[in-house]
Amino acid sequence: MGKSHALSGAVGWLGGCAGMVAWGHSVSPVSVVAGAAVSAGFALLPDIDHPSSTVSRTLGPITRLISRGVSDAAAAFGKATCDHCDRRPGQGGHRLVTHTVPFAVGITAAAALAGHLWGVSVSIFIVGFAVWLATHTALRPNTRAEIVDALIPGQVRGKRARKYTAALGSVIAAVVFAVAVREVAAPGASWWWVGLAAGWGTLAHSLGDSLTHWGSPLFWPVRLRGCTWRTVGTPRFMRFRAGGPVERWLIAPVMALVGLAAAYVLLAPVASGYLG
Repeated sequence: MGKSHALSGAVGWLGGCAGMVAWGHSVSPVSVVAGAAVSAGFALLPDIDHPSSTVSRTLGPITRLISRGVSDAAAAFGKATCDHCDRRPGQGGHRLVTHTVPFAVGITAAAALAGHLWGVSVSIFIVGFAVWLATHTALRPNTRAEIVDALIPGQVRGKRARKYTAALGSVIAAVVFAVAVREVAAPGASWWWVGLAAGWGTLAHSLGDSLTHWGSPLFWPVRLRGCTWRTVGTPRFMRFRAGGPVERWLIAPVMALVGLAAAYVLLAPVASGYLG
């Protein structure tokens, strides 16, 4: 569900910004664009607890090793806090602590504090990290490799070479985006809102997983029917298989339409002012 997760993060942020504009509040273009990018990237972060996920494959063996450590730690923590919870065979630490509301709140607080204390100088690293994750998911490997090929024409040859340049392409895209944000950002402004974007993206991931058959333990550590890791979600008849036709042909197109509607609300005042 990598692409759908990223899309849900970005669309949710754009929808929130559009809602503020509709209610008469001003929203800076930087916070709209950078916030959408941060939300999209952080919507992939919770799956760091699964060694086969998109985010766990971004840096090959390095991120797989990190993912394995997170998964093992989450599994041990889950067993220590509720040893009678039902776990599926081979699940490990997937969909445990990183898929909870407290985890999203923690991400929000950490990023908001960093943005408030150090402003854009630290926040651009959060933005760059998020764009790196988002582009690695949204763009195909060949597309990311073409970014490098555009900088050094004709030097990317062979399947193995393109594999590494595809990874480098995401890094270059993230650096370019972060530098551009740094150049247009108002000096001295507080970037506390980057925490809202990071937290929303993290939460959007878990909410999206709650639409699937498995669900997510959103309300940990609240004990539900005797279990602190009880998964919750929509009514079972409404749930669907991750990566299945419902996600591809219904959920993703609906989110795309919502995103377009939000973009229209955000851009309409600019267009009317320009035409006027």
